[in-house]
Amino acid sequence: MKTITLVLCAAATIAGCTINGSEPITAWGKQGVSMVDYRTDGGQCAVLAATGNPNTGVTNSAGGVTGSNSSAPTTVSSGSANAGSAGASTGGSNIPGGGSTYRESASADFVNRAAMEQRSHEMNEQRARSDALKSCLSNRGYTEFALTAAQRAELAKLPQGSEERRAYLYKLGTDPAVLNGQNIK
Repeated sequence: MKTITLVLCAAATIAGCTINGSEPITAWGKQGVSMVDYRTDGGQCAVLAATGNPNTGVTNSAGGVTGSNSSAPTTVSSGSANAGSAGASTGGSNIPGGGSTYRESASADFVNRAAMEQRSHEMNEQRARSDALKSCLSNRGYTEFALTAAQRAELAKLPQGSEERRAYLYKLGTDPAVLNGQNIK
């Protein structure tokens, strides 16, 4: 079922639009491509992007926090961990935000940092998937183009995933005037 969902999303991706904040709404096209090849290429590229290993450089970490501090805890002669002056002010604790090693819950700061790090990691993975999709389509000769206001309005009338929507985007994506005049460089 997951594979079917990925393929459906893949087909929607090539036939769909990219919406990214301040960037223009875009679609992809290639002059002279058949509808079958258009949909096949989009599906294959989306599956490759979705199933690829983005390798964003973040290693597995406990609780989503990598634990990289500016200085590593040092061991003093008594055998307890000490993180320098910060550790001395919290009674020798090396737990972020102070407190005991055996505290019942993590500090709010620690939880927020872990959540922020997790979200950052997810965003990096999404960016890597998007870049992989764009690279795959570009390597197959497709061009990204910005949709005009009139084209966006017409597209908004067509239901997501409908045959009419795919046909409309295919028509735009194979039109030489659209590809040349609205090309994103």
